Amino acid sequence: MNTSEFETQLKNMTVLYFQKDSDKRIFYTNILKKLFTKVYVCLDIKEMIREYSKLCPDLVITDIGLEGSKELDLLYELRKLNEDLFLIIISERSDAAYLQKAIELDVSSYLIEPVDQEQLEKAFRKVMQKCCKQKDKKSIYLDDDIYYEASIQALISGGNQISLNKKEARLLEYFLEYKNMLLSYAQIKKHIWPGLDVSSASLRTLIKNLRKKGVADLIQNISGSGYLLQVSSH
Repeated sequence: MNTSEFETQLKNMTVLYFQKDSDKRIFYTNILKKLFTKVYVCLDIKEMIREYSKLCPDLVITDIGLEGSKELDLLYELRKLNEDLFLIIISERSDAAYLQKAIELDVSSYLIEPVDQEQLEKAFRKVMQKCCKQKDKKSIYLDDDIYYEASIQALISGGNQISLNKKEARLLEYFLEYKNMLLSYAQIKKHIWPGLDVSSASLRTLIKNLRKKGVADLIQNISGSGYLLQVSSH
């Protein structure tokens, strides 16, 4: 990946950054905003959980302070919700116990302070390399004349590209993971809006918007139970 491609990829990512210390928060936020277009900063754990559920970020960056158990618990919860989430930890702690927990969490990078922009850029490059590998998937056919291109989060139908927003892509990929299987309303809401108590109307609106993208005949509503994506075999 050359420098131009790297910078473009970073611009397209959504980053959630958690830091309680105001001086560090200002320092790192200034660096992040030079590299990313969409950077959201959280000051406490409750806000972090709320924003994560709302934004479905590609990358979470968090500080692990001297009293780091709460931050680690948060990361374990986020990892349960999304196995593909990219995590970067910035910490003053270099003891073996915390490094071992970082390994368990499958973090992309564990950076020991002080950290400069060059170190952060190296960590982000590692993230992008992993991201490219994750998205290097074959086209997934939903029907004879429509398929999903995971690398660009778009449906291709009749040669036309139909872009999906982040939640629509997340929903479609969830359906594809469990294709031809009934997913309950509760399962879908938990996957799309982890940690939030969203209304059934929000789910119906998301389903409606995805159906408009060309898959209306494939998403079935099983009244009182949930939805399923009916996909033919290829």
